Amino acid sequence: MTCGRRFIRKLVHKMIKKYIDNERGRIFYWDSGQMRECTIIFFHGLTADHTLFDCQLAFWTEKYRVITWDMPLHGESRPYRDFSFANAAEDLRQIMEKEEITHAVLAGQSAGGYVAQAFVQYYPEMADAFISIDSTPFGMKYYKKSELFWTDHYSAIARIYPYKLYCRAAASSSSRTEKARQSFYESLCRLGKKGMMEAADAYYKELPNCSEVIFPCPVLLILGEYDRTGYVSKYTRAWSRETGYPLLVIPDAAHNSNYDNPEFFNQKTEEFIAAACGFS
Repeated sequence: MTCGRRFIRKLVHKMIKKYIDNERGRIFYWDSGQMRECTIIFFHGLTADHTLFDCQLAFWTEKYRVITWDMPLHGESRPYRDFSFANAAEDLRQIMEKEEITHAVLAGQSAGGYVAQAFVQYYPEMADAFISIDSTPFGMKYYKKSELFWTDHYSAIARIYPYKLYCRAAASSSSRTEKARQSFYESLCRLGKKGMMEAADAYYKELPNCSEVIFPCPVLLILGEYDRTGYVSKYTRAWSRETGYPLLVIPDAAHNSNYDNPEFFNQKTEEFIAAACGFS
């Protein structure tokens, strides 16, 4: 499926921009709007925004209702007060309630996978399936303390670098294709250095307090072939070995694997959903 910038802009215009308000802030989301048998909700990663899934729109909106959103402290969902994974999950529940969506497939990239896992913990009856995209599991048994240094000090380390240099380095290391690098670079620039540090501190401080999720639904773990971000590859493979959840490796892709190789990602992910959930 074509994923050129001009083609993407046309599709984005077809997504309906909406928001909810609560005591924590205003949370923005984008809705394809069709009434479908199945809804898929995409959760972007840390310091990205809803545009991370632009290359999924054409494929998924043909058969599914699609929701993308700017998670709390990202994109247009700022300012935001009192962040926690539980509150972010509650924000999504409010979105689904507003749209009269009772259940959905949850697909979370990187730290978006954390919010999706939290949603399953709090609202298990609303999850049709969980798809982890270059993310890692809840549960400290998977992590060594020495390996958590990078996440514990992420914003402090990033603070040292000139922000434009940081944005270029982060985009280059997270993506394998130029279109994916440029998209992530632009989202980082929109977020700004203060926003990046605020989001990183909020999301990473939550992780050690999260217990492993017992999923009541089918699970697919996805990993970019060239994902070198932190210990994501190591943790994802351990997650698959420990639980037996299937692991799908996306060829010619790095940490933002859904954007690096959208054709392979879309096809294989839909095969999983069709087999696991019985959607036609």
